[in-house]
Amino acid sequence: MKRLIFMFMVLFFVTACNQEEANEEIEERITPVKVESVKKEDFVVERKLVARATAADTSPVLPETPGELATLNVAKGDRVEEGETVAVVRPGGNVDNQVELQQIALRQAETQLENAQVSKEQAAQGVENAKEQVDLAKQASQSEASQTAQAAEAAKQQYEQAKQLADETKKLADEGTIPDALYQQAKNRADQAYAQYQQLNGQQPQSSSAVAQAEAQVDQAEQQLEQTRVGVEQAELQVEQANVQLNQAQEQAENEAITAPTSGEVSTLNASEGDMVSNQQPLATIVSLDPMTITASVTADQLSLFEKGAELTVDLPSLEEQVTSTVSYVSSVPDDTGLYPVEATVSNGDEKIKPGMMATFLLPENVVENTLIVPTDSLVEQNDETFVYQVVDEKAVQVLVSVLESQSDFTAVSGNIPEDATVITTGQLTLSDGDQVTIMEEDS
Repeated sequence: MKRLIFMFMVLFFVTACNQEEANEEIEERITPVKVESVKKEDFVVERKLVARATAADTSPVLPETPGELATLNVAKGDRVEEGETVAVVRPGGNVDNQVELQQIALRQAETQLENAQVSKEQAAQGVENAKEQVDLAKQASQSEASQTAQAAEAAKQQYEQAKQLADETKKLADEGTIPDALYQQAKNRADQAYAQYQQLNGQQPQSSSAVAQAEAQVDQAEQQLEQTRVGVEQAELQVEQANVQLNQAQEQAENEAITAPTSGEVSTLNASEGDMVSNQQPLATIVSLDPMTITASVTADQLSLFEKGAELTVDLPSLEEQVTSTVSYVSSVPDDTGLYPVEATVSNGDEKIKPGMMATFLLPENVVENTLIVPTDSLVEQNDETFVYQVVDEKAVQVLVSVLESQSDFTAVSGNIPEDATVITTGQLTLSDGDQVTIMEEDS
């Protein structure tokens, strides 16, 4: 009896173990998976174009006058601000002699100006004197004319008296009262009186010519005054020019402080203290690092992706960051390589972007409009077919799709799959159509 009871117990134990193993097999058929949702929108492909960072502005540092580099305040690689003194140049050559020569030239010009001013004053006095002579000549002419008129009037009276006497004498002579000779004498005296009257009556005052001469002298004096005025103006201009030349010579004789024409980094330095520098060869070069220019060469097909003023994302691998750039130049003609240069500017206030760094333009481009978009990881290829597993009621349902365009992260497809459907992205490679699945929670 005891033995029978033991056999029942063993049989019960084996049956229970087999049932646990069967339950474990059923539980193992539930596959844990990760999922994402299907989207329906424009499929945008991000094109990448290799570019390079370059300095937007490079400015040479040039002395105004050649000479010896007395002081150098910067080294290659230093950061400078616009207007900062980078060096001091001591002028070379005979600049001191030039200052002395210009000082002499200035004194000569000032002396000529003084002489011209004296001549002008003398000419002005000459005009006044000539005008006074005109007044005196006019007064003399008026006095002489008055005297001549009085003499003519007296001669006229004498003529009239002599003529009356001659007429009376003629009447007496005709009557035979007096000899004819007395009449002839009276007539001669009347003729002489008439001739004297005519002479005085038509006589022009001699002083009238003196007035004309005096007026001519006034004209000459005024012309001479005008000439002296021109001479003064020319002398003043010469003094001004001499002052300018003296100032220039004095400035050239002084040590010249050379300042940075722009803010940036000293990229080249071509001289040391004590070297002779010229105003033809740059002493240094300053590279402006803000903003920076991103340059690339593109094909004719890619040219339409760039529009002046448009904002584009630029990836900087060496800095592991992306920045926003603004397209500043799009060439309309190709260069020698047959490509079209394009440029975009980026802000670089912290100056982390350096000239020569590699960059990449990230250019979004619409490839397929209003299409289904699934994660690329959800695609399964088998027997020349492509499908995804859609989760429906905790089961994996195999759905055939056609790939339209593909990127590393997402793919545009067409197929009998609804928008916002849930597709499996992890765990789908071990599934079959209809398998039961459980969705794993995303790691927080």
